[in-house]
Amino acid sequence: MTTNLKARAQVLVGPETFALREVEIPAPAAGELRLRVHACGICGSDKLLARTAPAGSVLGHEVVAEVESCGPGVQGWRPGDRAIPVGDHLGMGDGGRLGGFSEWIVIDAAVCVRVPESVPSLQAVLGEPMGNGLHFMRRARMRGGERVVILGAGPIGLSILFWARRLGAGRVVVSEPVAARAQAARALGADVVLDPTRVTGFSTAVAEALGGRPQVAFEATGRADVMQEAIRMAAPGGSTVVIAGITLDEIVLRPVSLSLKETDLIFPLGTVREEVEEVLAVLARGELPVDRFVSHRIVLDAIPTTLRDLGRPTDQIKVVVDYTAAQR
Repeated sequence: MTTNLKARAQVLVGPETFALREVEIPAPAAGELRLRVHACGICGSDKLLARTAPAGSVLGHEVVAEVESCGPGVQGWRPGDRAIPVGDHLGMGDGGRLGGFSEWIVIDAAVCVRVPESVPSLQAVLGEPMGNGLHFMRRARMRGGERVVILGAGPIGLSILFWARRLGAGRVVVSEPVAARAQAARALGADVVLDPTRVTGFSTAVAEALGGRPQVAFEATGRADVMQEAIRMAAPGGSTVVIAGITLDEIVLRPVSLSLKETDLIFPLGTVREEVEEVLAVLARGELPVDRFVSHRIVLDAIPTTLRDLGRPTDQIKVVVDYTAAQR
């Protein structure tokens, strides 16, 4: 009989305060899988959740993990398979499941996507965040050849850029002040990368670089002032603004200005399993340059410091908690 076990986890004990503790991982119930976490990406939303989730939460939703045991009634999974959970409130706090800031998790088998054998876990961990970029692109309903601006070249902005190029964007301008991220944007196919801290008349500079005001604008910084800039700079005549970043701050909208330009304003949430499956297929074919996205690998103990630094001007792109070295 499968028994409970102990795992180390970074437990939220107060706003933006973590403690490394031992937690109990129960045996999987009917329909569940118990998984040993191989890797967990750190997301900008984890920083927000660290401010708002209740004490006792274990965050981390960008997970790839190995099946250790299956609960009653589970079909199609066996020990040794690897999975990416998509949903079931994994790592979201406030009644959600223990997330990937724990060495082990238990999750509903129905929300898990199978990882191909040919894709290493430290690549497969991009399944969820790259799926987000694909989801944001599809919500934008971009047409081939359209002018695109992406404000922010963090992991989400770069993911959007990757898919924009694959899905036929016309000219693409990226805004990013951090040199390492700006270089990654150039390598991934941005036509122009602008440093917003060094440009006077930023919206005009974007329009000049694009050859016209953006027909699709993505905000990927999570800053309210940048969100409002994205809305202002959108072209008249049916443009789209996608707010991919998240913030607790308020933004001010003037509906008449959006109506006069017939601007669609979209607030997407995240990804769905079909998009994660598409990312995994691209990874399996070797078509996704993983090293352009995963900039740092850390251990469980380093999560609190990494979250404190997240959002500051550093060379971080995607930071991944790597459990595999300790498991070997």
